[in-house]
Amino acid sequence: MKLIICDDYNGVSKAAADIVAKEVNTNPECVLGLATGSTPVGMYEILADMNKAGKVDFKKVKSFNLDEYYPLSAENDQSYHYFMNENFFSKINIDKNNTHILNGMCENAEKECEQFEQLIEETGGIDLQILGIGQNGHIGFNEPNDNLCSLTHLTDLTENTIDANSRFFKSIDDVPKQALTMGIGTILKARKIIIMACGANKHDAVRALLSGLISTDMPASMLNVHTDVTLICDKEAYSNDCIGIDLGGTEIKFGVLSSDKKLVYKDSIPTDNSSEEKIVSGIANKCKEIMKKYTVSGIGVGTPGIIRNGRVTASNLPFKDTNLKEKLETAVGLPVRVSNDANCAALGEVICGAGQHIENMVMISLGTGVGGGIIAGNKIYEGTGCAGEFGHIVIEIGGRQCPCGQLGCLEQYASASALVDAAKSAAETNTDSILNKLYTEKRTMDGRIFFDAVERGCSVAKAVLDEYINYLAIGIKNIYNILDPELIVLSGGITNSDKLLLDPLKRVLGDNIKVTISKLKSDAGTIGAALLV
Repeated sequence: MKLIICDDYNGVSKAAADIVAKEVNTNPECVLGLATGSTPVGMYEILADMNKAGKVDFKKVKSFNLDEYYPLSAENDQSYHYFMNENFFSKINIDKNNTHILNGMCENAEKECEQFEQLIEETGGIDLQILGIGQNGHIGFNEPNDNLCSLTHLTDLTENTIDANSRFFKSIDDVPKQALTMGIGTILKARKIIIMACGANKHDAVRALLSGLISTDMPASMLNVHTDVTLICDKEAYSNDCIGIDLGGTEIKFGVLSSDKKLVYKDSIPTDNSSEEKIVSGIANKCKEIMKKYTVSGIGVGTPGIIRNGRVTASNLPFKDTNLKEKLETAVGLPVRVSNDANCAALGEVICGAGQHIENMVMISLGTGVGGGIIAGNKIYEGTGCAGEFGHIVIEIGGRQCPCGQLGCLEQYASASALVDAAKSAAETNTDSILNKLYTEKRTMDGRIFFDAVERGCSVAKAVLDEYINYLAIGIKNIYNILDPELIVLSGGITNSDKLLLDPLKRVLGDNIKVTISKLKSDAGTIGAALLV
């Protein structure tokens, strides 16, 4: 399906008119399938102006209209006979004998529909079919139904459609309850199809159409089986705002990423680790709250743990082979994508952060452990579910014990926790150092205190940092030699110290390995999760 996104209704009308004009100019005797309703009015106005200016000639064109209310006379100002004459036919040089609209006052609806089908066949079929789309995804008057009729037929209108069309009548009671309409099969026989959608109220229908899924609950989705369909919509109908969720052990961060990749909303809730049900319900409730303010097309979730086939197993969350995708889709009613949190952060960074214009990148997260994400060709590389577990690369045979069961894992030497532990031990041993003084004053040790000591020229802190840098460099060199990325990006709280960490690390790594600090900082995971959608 081809997609044309325009700024507004005028843009949609112009784009559609250009396609129709091209078809007529290429084939002056073409057969057009025409639609009614508010959406194509602007297109008809532009085509009428083009006809008047001699840019398109409708003299030999034949047309068939999609539908007509039943029962309703052609003289009624709400009939589609009246609509077409008022908005188009009276303004162009088309031969009225070549225009065909179903008779809303026919005595035998079944016979009327059969004759209409036969007439389409006799003209050689429709070359270009123009469609609008209803809020519930109907095209023509083909309403959501388990048994969609294929050919032109008489159909009952749903309450949703009756309510939507009541704006054209004096009252909802005046809206006909039935209509004659081309069937899905009739529409799909057209050689080309364009479908127009405008306004936020069409967003759900457009999203369902673009999902590629086919369902009788969304009649327009049947267009996905056609080989030449162009969807023309405005930004409101297309709106690609997505919710990104960064799921952590203590808090769950939420963001809304706009279609132009800007984070337009941020918030968080505490993580209720008592059960997977509590986490799912907490996420679902927050998403529903966000959806009241934003037109959202999908949800992306970054979570710790190993993810295979959408199922999550995490040591610091109550997930054990949990189908998080399915549970959230059921709870929220939107498509959901799930990936590892480090992968999401890497994706966010390569698309919107320090890795822009880079196709192959590695992100290394320095926190309680050492995590990572691999971007290859601007896409996450997940392996079978846990690629990027850099923290468990062994850098010292027989070294420090790691909870994973191995000895000498990188995260036992190069995580933020390892740095803080080393700084605390050095402070306690070197009682006359600046590091010890700050540690004693604060009665705790963390990255800020440690780098404060480094900045004040503490030789003890400097020695700890040098050792830490050497260990980190070993891990980075191993990762670089295996993956050969264009760029390595470091993230985590300790990277806030920026040059105190980065400058000495670059000196140890040399010029061949390009390394930098995360640009998106704590927003990387949220943005990357939204980009999954």
